[in-house]
Amino acid sequence: MKVNTSETPLSVSKNFSSSIKNELEVVSSKYHIKAAWLAIIFDPLFAITDYINIPASWKHLLIIRIGIAIVTAVVLSVRKKYQLPSYVVVLIPFLLIALQNAYTFSVIGNDVILGHSLNFMALLIAGGMFILWRWTYSAFVIFLSAIATAFFVTNNHSIDVGQFFVKGGFLLIAVGIFMIILIKARYDLTVKEIRARLALKISNDELAIQKTIVELKNKKITDSINYAKRIQDSILGQQSRIDNWFTNGFVFFKPKDILSGDFYWFYENPETNIKIIIVGDCTGHGIPAAMMTVMGNSILNEIIVQRKIYEPDEILYELDKRIIESFSTRQGDENQINDGMDVAILSFTENHVQFAAAKNPLCFVKNNELSVLTGSKFPIGSTQYKNDKIYEKEIIEIKKGDKFYIYSDGFQDQFGGITNHKYLTKRFKKFLHNTSNLTMAEQRIALENEFEQWKGIRNKQTDDILIVGIEV
Repeated sequence: MKVNTSETPLSVSKNFSSSIKNELEVVSSKYHIKAAWLAIIFDPLFAITDYINIPASWKHLLIIRIGIAIVTAVVLSVRKKYQLPSYVVVLIPFLLIALQNAYTFSVIGNDVILGHSLNFMALLIAGGMFILWRWTYSAFVIFLSAIATAFFVTNNHSIDVGQFFVKGGFLLIAVGIFMIILIKARYDLTVKEIRARLALKISNDELAIQKTIVELKNKKITDSINYAKRIQDSILGQQSRIDNWFTNGFVFFKPKDILSGDFYWFYENPETNIKIIIVGDCTGHGIPAAMMTVMGNSILNEIIVQRKIYEPDEILYELDKRIIESFSTRQGDENQINDGMDVAILSFTENHVQFAAAKNPLCFVKNNELSVLTGSKFPIGSTQYKNDKIYEKEIIEIKKGDKFYIYSDGFQDQFGGITNHKYLTKRFKKFLHNTSNLTMAEQRIALENEFEQWKGIRNKQTDDILIVGIEV
């Protein structure tokens, strides 16, 4: 994270506009590239309809169609070299095919006007589905198409102008207007979503920057940059810490998207020999939830590392308080806050482990028997509850060979199997128990294989997955 306190409102506005433009290009390019390939493949195939409707002219129309396909393929091939925006890639074939359809009116008769008008309308409807650009481009294409169509229709003595409008002309105009409106609506909604997402990211980045500045007492910008980088790197703990602290352990971490709403956090106090492991599951997944993990990590650093609060229940109370305070400053105290996270905390000492949780349970295996502690029913954050939240602490004596598991709900909520239903908690706990005789490394592999087999090839991953296993 780079801290730049010298940015002016104008530069920030330009950067924000540039980010929107870049995000829009990413979102729209996948549609535009698909549309270009569809033009390459299907426009020549539509020569079949020319052969049926206008056999006398289908050959030279086929040449035009193939020419358009070649031009589109060339544009696609040089797109990256010349850094062409994706709307240019789709604008060229869309405009050429529209003019091709207009030209076709010059070689048909009254008997096939309706059929060709339907072909033209199919192009416009497909454009409304795949194209994402400013409405002015749509208006430009429709205007040129209308001028070209009027020219070719009026100069074709085989077509009666009145018949043209009756057999599809009026409907063609309506579909063209509908296409402009549809593309504009999709474009506006997409830009609005991108603005909201970037605004959330900027807001949370500002929070992290301000915290860095306060903690480092206005150190130099380079110090702030280095500390911000350490904050980002510490969002997820290191597997090596588990290996050093315990007999064995594993982290099975599988985000649904590139960014995850699940996170794990480790801490050890060498003086007191207290080891704390935390698993968190933020509201939702993807970018918004990932921003929440940044906030959760930052607050945990303050509570545990700086203020030295090690009791799991007290950590939960403080974390809940800070999360609500953070969101209240943005939403207003009068609004209900539904964002937050589910958290499980294990605090190990030499002879026992303390456990407290907000909705995330603990499974542990002692003497080959599986036990479950559910934790509190209240999440961290979220202000819709009438009663005060209660987070209770459980203390468990430990001995060599005991195994502990804390996790988010992503594995259990995965759809799959023969009937395509959720894996469910009961099956998950049974699988943990059945594989607890394996080494932790082997159990992690078993969990990953079980998940992939359950999900199958056709199903998408439902949620972020995080399981931490510890053997003492």
